[in-house]
Amino acid sequence: MLKFTSTYPKSTKVLEKFKKYVVRASKGNLIRGKGGRFSGKAGALHKSIKGTISKKFNRSLKGRFTGGTQMPSLEFSMLDYGKFVDEGVKGSKSSPIKNSKSPYKFSGRKKTVPVEPIKKWCNKRGISDKLAFIIAKSIYEKGIERTEFFLKPFESRLEGTLHKYHVAVADDIANNFAYQLRKKLNKNKLSKTKK
Repeated sequence: MLKFTSTYPKSTKVLEKFKKYVVRASKGNLIRGKGGRFSGKAGALHKSIKGTISKKFNRSLKGRFTGGTQMPSLEFSMLDYGKFVDEGVKGSKSSPIKNSKSPYKFSGRKKTVPVEPIKKWCNKRGISDKLAFIIAKSIYEKGIERTEFFLKPFESRLEGTLHKYHVAVADDIANNFAYQLRKKLNKNKLSKTKK
């Protein structure tokens, strides 16, 4: 019986290339930003953008390693507020046209966004923190414009990467079976020569 024990080297390489591109392009988009919004000071969000390729090793019910891995998967992560910067947030009163597809909207009893982070932002830029409440209220009413800093690079390469990934998975499986078959044939040859 042939056993499938591949670690999917070609598939992993395809995902690794896609991961590097999306992370690099997303970070670049954040730094460039619209109208220099983040120019050079993207900070915590910029540092938090990561991609992780997971390969779980196959194990028996008793927990013993049985060889090979499950197909690799790729997951991207960033600070929670990254999704709001990427997809935008509709304001309570008016929103840029770009935000019409955003699933997020400011609403609630407070009628403002948290002021403390804006005070910190003002202090870093030498702006009087008395303006923080006015800025917070403006953000709440007008919303946050959609930047698509992550979505654009992700979607631009997704279709091509999926095609390459499927081809690589097929190659990995074929190579593994060819290797297992050669191994089995060599084992049979050795056992016949010993007799």
